[in-house]
Amino acid sequence: MNTPSDRAMNPRKPWWRWPALLLGLGLLGLISIYWFRPGWLLDADFARQRWQAGLSRAELDVGVQHWVYVEGGQGDPVLLVHGLAGSKENWYPTARLLSPNYHLLIPDLPGFGESPDAADGHYQVDAQVERLHAFVTAKGWTRFHLAGHSMGGHIAGLYAAKYPESVRSLSLVNAAGVPFPRNAFQAELEQGGNPFAATDLQSLDRFLAMAFAKPPFAPARVRAAYAERIAARAPLWRGVLRQLITEDQRYRLQTELPNIKAPTLVLWCDQDALLDVLSTEVFRAEMPTATINVLKGCGHMTPMEAPTDTAAAMRAIFATAAP
Repeated sequence: MNTPSDRAMNPRKPWWRWPALLLGLGLLGLISIYWFRPGWLLDADFARQRWQAGLSRAELDVGVQHWVYVEGGQGDPVLLVHGLAGSKENWYPTARLLSPNYHLLIPDLPGFGESPDAADGHYQVDAQVERLHAFVTAKGWTRFHLAGHSMGGHIAGLYAAKYPESVRSLSLVNAAGVPFPRNAFQAELEQGGNPFAATDLQSLDRFLAMAFAKPPFAPARVRAAYAERIAARAPLWRGVLRQLITEDQRYRLQTELPNIKAPTLVLWCDQDALLDVLSTEVFRAEMPTATINVLKGCGHMTPMEAPTDTAAAMRAIFATAAP
């Protein structure tokens, strides 16, 4: 039995000292990661979003081309295609709302995200359509809903025109491939610029300000880590853009609109500073049966900036498709 003198010599430590020590060590660890390994925080957030969407990462070789993709969810199959300088992660906010009812497949196109560059070096939209078709065929998908954002919309539209038997419905989200009134973004392209090819924090922040009406928050070190990660592909993306804006490629989708038979959603945000919302007038004129939906208060990155409205509009067009 301890005597009062024993307790005086060995005072009991406050109960909160160990939790406080652990909390302090945790905070110190986070601060260290933020300053020295900010890319880990970026990867952790992508992993969190992927988990919330019920998606799993996988890899597949199709001929000489290696693909990295995510897949998950239950229900009718849906293929989601990202845009220029984008990746599968761009679809995660919308995918989280779709995966409870649909089986999603979201690849990194060759030359983007985690997928290596295109083995043949060709990035024209027709070449990307054939590459995507080889991928879905290798996955055993024969009939599915198809959605594409920006460049991915250009690819998806051409895919639906060429392979109508495969596409149950088509969702074109801020899609490239049709003309619109000249804006500052187009003027920069004509002068040889490429806002997509960010190489440092300053150029990334400039691009985010163009792509979003309200850019998502991320600490400066994390944004810098992302800029450093994509900087290695800046030369490639400059070349990709040059291939996409040639006279025979820039408005390739417009020439194929009459050949699209699937129920089609055209979804845009009214503050898109890259591909002007007046692009929708081309679809209105040449696809009179298409559903055209313009969202308010968002920019070019609709699947990230307005995921709830994007998912609702896509579910509605899915429902109109034949079984």
